[in-house]
Amino acid sequence: MNKLKNISQYIPFVLIVLGIIAIVICAFQVATQVGWLAIGIGLFGLAYILAPKGGQS
Repeated sequence: MNKLKNISQYIPFVLIVLGIIAIVICAFQVATQVGWLAIGIGLFGLAYILAPKGGQS
């Protein structure tokens, strides 16, 4: 049961990454420039979400 709890902590991260990948694939099908823009925005958003926030314990 403890291993399942550890795995369940990573589910939101995995879903975020899969969502970014899906958006990027669709954007590359539209145009290459839009795909690179989607990668940049996705990485920026991922870094913002995963960055440690100050003042929280």
